[in-house]
Amino acid sequence: MNLENLKKILLESKVLIKDKPRNFLCKCIFCGDHKDKNKWGHLYVSKDEKIPCAHCWMCGHSISIPKLISELTGDRDKYREIITDEELNQNYNESVTKKISGKQRFKQYKLPSLNTNSFNNKKYYLRKRTNNLIDTDLIPNIILNFQEFFHVNRLDIIGENKQITNYEFDFLQNHYIGFLSEHHTLIYCRNCDESSEFKFRKIELQRDNYGMLDYWCIKKENPKLTKVVLSEGNFDILGEYVSDSLKIKDDVKIYAAGNTFSYDNLLESVCLDNAIYKASVVILSDSDKTKKDYNWFLKNYEHLIKDCKIYINKNKKDFGKFPQYPVMLL
Repeated sequence: MNLENLKKILLESKVLIKDKPRNFLCKCIFCGDHKDKNKWGHLYVSKDEKIPCAHCWMCGHSISIPKLISELTGDRDKYREIITDEELNQNYNESVTKKISGKQRFKQYKLPSLNTNSFNNKKYYLRKRTNNLIDTDLIPNIILNFQEFFHVNRLDIIGENKQITNYEFDFLQNHYIGFLSEHHTLIYCRNCDESSEFKFRKIELQRDNYGMLDYWCIKKENPKLTKVVLSEGNFDILGEYVSDSLKIKDDVKIYAAGNTFSYDNLLESVCLDNAIYKASVVILSDSDKTKKDYNWFLKNYEHLIKDCKIYINKNKKDFGKFPQYPVMLL
């Protein structure tokens, strides 16, 4: 990484405050930093080529070096004067986010065992959704017993005037399967009863103050694989991943389902957390999206995207709803 050119751009953009041994200390271009000019300087721009990103400790915004250069200069290719594509294409073993913070970002919750004779209706639903192709014990971060999960982790969120009412809890315990997100900030819940009017529920466990979009993912062992599947349907994780209509299951490194239509934030979160750059991206889109919806995304995030394929369901239903007839949108 060419630090001299990076410093020059930061100076010309009038954001550089101090040149520190490990970072360039800058005024944050996203939150404007502190109201007091004398207290500016919360955006840390890394000098380490293995951590090509910047992070603001005031607003929590994280951004890659290429994207930061693009924001400062208005030139999408200017970053090549700072860091080469070869450096960006490397796969690193440690999470970028953990290196930035120096410690675990979030509290990690304990998961109850799945080896129980209870919840046969939930197990049957899992077998049905996975077509018996995957051992349900191997599905990460899955919750069948909400009562045990809340008890083991001492979560006081059930009761009147709390996040979950007693009535809702009975429904969760008897009819819902939970998927704990990668950062343990959210539980995505899906009703096993397809005919129910209330199919989904989201439980917030802790707030993500780092400006990153939390997600649910399946990781593969092979570090050389860089295919990332992004999906809008965060609540239908099993159907979208396992049905595998596109024959992509075997070479996917990460399947990420986000909680909003923010593929830009979702991709950035996945790449920063798992240190993946220039990923091959597959998007399973909702049927109401058009090519125009993706132009900005592809243009502004080409520093993270090696190639991208976007699919919609031909029958005008979202992915995860059967039958599936994927056709390429872009």
